[in-house]
Amino acid sequence: MGKLVDTGRWIKGAWLLVGVAVLLFCFLEGSLSLALFIKGRIAGSEPAYDWRVRADAYSDRSWVSEYYREFRSSDAVYWRPYVYWRRGPYQGKYINVDSSGLRRTTAPQPQGAGRPLKIFMFGGSALWGTGARDAFTIPSILVRELHNRGLHADVVNFGESGYVSTQEVVALLLRLQRGDRPDVVIFYDGVNDTYSAYQQHAAGWPQNEFNRVKEFNLSADLPRMRAMALRELTTRLATVRALGALLRSAGIRSTVDSGAASGRRASGEDVVAAYSGNLGLLKALSEHYHFKCLSYWQPTIFQKVSLTGYERAERQKAQPFEQFFTATYSLVRGGRLPQSSEPLFHDLSLVFSDVRQPVFLDWVHIGEWGNEVIARQMATDVIGVLAPGRARASSSRLSAH
Repeated sequence: MGKLVDTGRWIKGAWLLVGVAVLLFCFLEGSLSLALFIKGRIAGSEPAYDWRVRADAYSDRSWVSEYYREFRSSDAVYWRPYVYWRRGPYQGKYINVDSSGLRRTTAPQPQGAGRPLKIFMFGGSALWGTGARDAFTIPSILVRELHNRGLHADVVNFGESGYVSTQEVVALLLRLQRGDRPDVVIFYDGVNDTYSAYQQHAAGWPQNEFNRVKEFNLSADLPRMRAMALRELTTRLATVRALGALLRSAGIRSTVDSGAASGRRASGEDVVAAYSGNLGLLKALSEHYHFKCLSYWQPTIFQKVSLTGYERAERQKAQPFEQFFTATYSLVRGGRLPQSSEPLFHDLSLVFSDVRQPVFLDWVHIGEWGNEVIARQMATDVIGVLAPGRARASSSRLSAH
């Protein structure tokens, strides 16, 4: 009888401890949730913060904070067949995206009559214009450059954050399938193709493809689906978020299984081979649909020799994958892509290598002055594939200045 009484007391005590623990957790969770809510409301009354507002590539900072508020407000993406994602429509002072998910390209008023030259431009966030206002993206500056050289053009900016060249080829195919025929197609790539190969150990894949593999297979694995749902719910708890912030501030980061492809890691040769295959497809499409094509390998901060203090800090952040980029870009500069046979491919990776003034907003995105440098080179090349004589004269005038 005594043993039963002792057992009952032990169970009663255990339940009391559990109840007290649950009450304490609920109190802690409620308090932290309220604190985070108040913090969010206070932060919501101020311009959205982005570390790039401090970039020294911005000579005029009067618009930068407002721009990044719009940038954060406009970065939601939505599912699109074949290409996976694209931004939704957005209207702002500096950023405008139409109902098709395409960023606005500003253009001067055409002079005279006649059909404008139609140019399609494809690329990732650097072409989309991260860090630049609508009027100062590479496509918008290209329009003005061509206009100043006597060529009226209608440029469509198909750039989207994270896109690799294969997604861009598919996007071009979908446009051609609809009967939309360009006169010139321009691809501006290098960073996303290289980073995706580093991230997933496989060249040619879209970024974060392992997440889509997991999501597609969830319906066949209900226990795993329940575990992922529980994990997602747990990460939303205020106590978990607060603990994560404390660990990060202490320099402790959790290790997450990325789901990258197993086996041999991708190499720079794999990146170049995949991109070269896309250049072959682009060339074949241009011959069949009768348009001119140009492709460009974009620069990164790893090629710039004279770095400002801000740029050195940004390069340090990208140190984990610098070696992979350096090796891949060396192969490109070594002539592994068809630069000599036709004016299809142009390597711009060293365009800022000897520039002393600030250029980069982070390890890949460049300021509006940098966009102008890129766009002016593209304008010369566009005229070159359409009228070589005019391109040589235009190039001479540029060098004279």
